[in-house]
Amino acid sequence: MNAKSIIIGALIGGIASAATAIILAPKSGRELRQDIAAKSGEAGVILKELAYNATDLLQSVQVLSTEGTTLLKDLSTDIKESVANWNEEMEPEKARLKEEIKDMQKTISDLEKTLKKDKKESN
Repeated sequence: MNAKSIIIGALIGGIASAATAIILAPKSGRELRQDIAAKSGEAGVILKELAYNATDLLQSVQVLSTEGTTLLKDLSTDIKESVANWNEEMEPEKARLKEEIKDMQKTISDLEKTLKKDKKESN
């Protein structure tokens, strides 16, 4: 919900309640005019407060949006750096694991040759 909708809703509600109070109150013409003048002054003050609060709210939302965007950019940068650092740290491990896999494959191949040789000799 935006600030403009809130202000419009408050303004319409204030006007409707003031009109209802004036219409339903049994007063003379002079008293009624005095009440209208007083209520319009109060409405002016309320409208000024609403405008100030809406401006303050809008500024807070803008600051929050800017800070949130900055925070997300910083977080994204930090994550990218962490992943890059992790990849650099894992490079030696990757090479070591590749060597171990080659050694295992050679061992398996040697075992297969030995098994085939033993099988031929036993036949």
